[in-house]
Amino acid sequence: MKSPKYSNMIHIFAIIHAVIVLLCGFLNIADELLLTVATVAMIAIIAIRKGQGLGIVAACVIAGNILGFVIGTYGAELLANFIPVPILHAITSFVTTEIIGFGLLILLNAIGGGSSQNRIWVPELLPTILILGVLLLIRIIYSQIFGNMLSEEAVNISIRLLLGNSLAIIILICCNIIYTIISHRYSWFSTPLGYIVGILSETFVIASITSLVIGYNLPFGTEHPFEEITFIQIFSVAIIASLIIYVVMMLISYVYKTRTRIENEQEKRRQAQFQYNILKQQVNPHFLFNSLNILNGLIEEHRNDDASEYVRKLAALYRYMLENENEHLVVLNDELKFIDQYTDLLKVRFPAGFTVEQHIDSSARNRYVVQCSLQVLIENAFKHNIVRAEQPLHITIETESEYIVVRNNHQPKSSSSESTKVGLKNISKQYLGATGHDIVINRTENLFEVKLPLI
Repeated sequence: MKSPKYSNMIHIFAIIHAVIVLLCGFLNIADELLLTVATVAMIAIIAIRKGQGLGIVAACVIAGNILGFVIGTYGAELLANFIPVPILHAITSFVTTEIIGFGLLILLNAIGGGSSQNRIWVPELLPTILILGVLLLIRIIYSQIFGNMLSEEAVNISIRLLLGNSLAIIILICCNIIYTIISHRYSWFSTPLGYIVGILSETFVIASITSLVIGYNLPFGTEHPFEEITFIQIFSVAIIASLIIYVVMMLISYVYKTRTRIENEQEKRRQAQFQYNILKQQVNPHFLFNSLNILNGLIEEHRNDDASEYVRKLAALYRYMLENENEHLVVLNDELKFIDQYTDLLKVRFPAGFTVEQHIDSSARNRYVVQCSLQVLIENAFKHNIVRAEQPLHITIETESEYIVVRNNHQPKSSSSESTKVGLKNISKQYLGATGHDIVINRTENLFEVKLPLI
């Protein structure tokens, strides 16, 4: 759906165009300058309010003026048979403005310009005015100098010659593609001066080369079209053709960049969601609740030294989490030290109910793993298995080829609810995103193991 405020704006500008035509006709003065200013103003206001960048605003202005010229000229000829001459120009201007305005809205909504969340860069006011002013000046100069030369017959001949020369079409398309790529690669072209100089130079050079190719009927022609039409007439049509192709290339490039940016934002959101989930897993309320209960018990038993040591280890545990909360990957050796601290805390709660053994190849200690992935696996083992002195839980952490393996004996709690596997799913997503390799889960009646790829 189109926003009512934009629809009303387009209707207002369409009425302004019609009024300008009627007033200028009544005063017997040329209306071209005022109509061009009104068209540029409408396109610029809509494009800027839609959050478009400087290049897209300028491209829309160029396309709007070309479209307005074509519709206004040929539309007037079509309507001349049905509408009286005195109001024909006013009606044509009104209809043309409506078509340009709503066409612009459809285009900007299609390429993602309708939401403020899709904005890459909203142009500053002064650079925008400078760009639009120069484009407006060029439009006026072009019409004043070449307007008399571009008769309907000359335009038709030039278009026929252009469409009949494959080399000219290839030059127009390929050169505009190359220029679009270059202009997006170097930041100088994004400045007002760079944009103006770049588009003027590119258009002039391409139009000149194309005109010579057409005029001399290159590469294999024997007849010279310059005998029936002048260089300036072909050059004028070549400029319009080059600008049309440039606008199309700009819009295609913009759509591609917008799509890429949206995909990157989706990936960032996925990473942020993973970090949030893993943080919730790390700061497990049950673990923190149990830790505080243990600490309270040590204090009540007047084991102050043990309580102080417990607080120190608990603080070190959370310090590690906070220091690495923005790191997706950590060195395996650091993660193993973190596991030692985590195991020390578990021993206070389960003094004789479990063992954690590490068998790590020295060459693997400088490899990387997903942060807190080992801790999550150990916590899951405690969460879903019986842990007591007469039925201890045995956990081993060892390297195996290109993996680090966390393995425990499987002795599920009878009262344990079915696992949601949220922790394993989060680890799997993170490894797929970081390495393209998934984790490996093996389960038997008496054993459960998870293999994490070493990075």
